Amino acid sequence: MPLDLATAQAELDDARAILATLQEQVRNGNQDITPQQLADQRELIAFAELRITAAERAERAAAAEALTARAEAVGARARTLVEEDSTEPITTAVRAVIASVRDLLTAAADRHATIHEVAVEGVRLNEELGRSDNDAWPSRAYGFMAQTHPTASVTAMGAGRAEAVAAHRLLVVAIAAALEDQAGMRSQVARELTGTRDGLAHLAQLTPGVAEALRDGEG
Repeated sequence: MPLDLATAQAELDDARAILATLQEQVRNGNQDITPQQLADQRELIAFAELRITAAERAERAAAAEALTARAEAVGARARTLVEEDSTEPITTAVRAVIASVRDLLTAAADRHATIHEVAVEGVRLNEELGRSDNDAWPSRAYGFMAQTHPTASVTAMGAGRAEAVAAHRLLVVAIAAALEDQAGMRSQVARELTGTRDGLAHLAQLTPGVAEALRDGEG
């Protein structure tokens, strides 16, 4: 088992400490310390230094080996990802969103047109019935009120009120509700929607199949 760097450093520190102790004993007049003991200790220090170099090389080699293994693993994952990547769930969802948005816009436009038509006729009748400063709504005697500004609306007395809401506003409501807990994404969507047609086309190309789904939706 390769020597770890911490152990090798401890051995070197011990060897240097022993040499320092022997040298200090000689300085203090100890006649029992021989030149050979000092030489032997210096050799032990040199050997410990070599072991540190060996431990450092072993650590670098292990780190390089680990890095290689990690890089090879990520390379394999990347290849598998690309080879097995499927955007079908995304393109299916994109087609569904396109269809749903168009259904919403159509339904909203139909309702808007119906309310507007009745409102225009109601306003005309209210005028013909003699609208005045004293009685702005003579049509109430016939069970209704209507107006075309600021938005078209019709009120059936005792039953309720129907107001035309622009289709794009309903779309905004739907998108905001879908992104209710994702304020950051709401901002991103708003920003991307103001982009150029070419920019949006580029975004579509980033995910395989999405551009085709958009073209399918144009039919």
